[in-house]
Amino acid sequence: MRTISTDTLHRELDAGPVALFDVRGDLDFEEGHIPGAMSAPPGSLNFRVVGVMNPGSRVIVYDGGRGGGLADEVVERLENLRMTNVVVYNEGIKGWRAAGLPVVPSAGIREFTHGPVTESRVILVDREQAYGGAFKNPPTDGEGAGG
Repeated sequence: MRTISTDTLHRELDAGPVALFDVRGDLDFEEGHIPGAMSAPPGSLNFRVVGVMNPGSRVIVYDGGRGGGLADEVVERLENLRMTNVVVYNEGIKGWRAAGLPVVPSAGIREFTHGPVTESRVILVDREQAYGGAFKNPPTDGEGAGG
């Protein structure tokens, strides 16, 4: 797996547009990301990366950094989807910040909470009927609400 250093990534970004993808979740991306990066969480790789990039295009991916491992998994998935020039920035957002480089929030970041929680309700979903029967298997221990 090919990697890129903080200094090299910084130089490339200064030189012009780079196909840089933040593979953390959309909310993490909105809170702050490397300038010029686009959000591409693992569940949307086909739609956001593979569907729009040529197979030989240079693609750089990063995650939270310093042991997150998600970027490595994404590189493997992209290579399995026939992307041939994928590079991982292992230091991720933590390394970028540690180097004193700028992190930018998304324009129009959404606010998801306002003050204390005043009410909570349990939502029951019939897995046999929900989403056109897409959830036929029993839930796993790791699934949260709606999953």
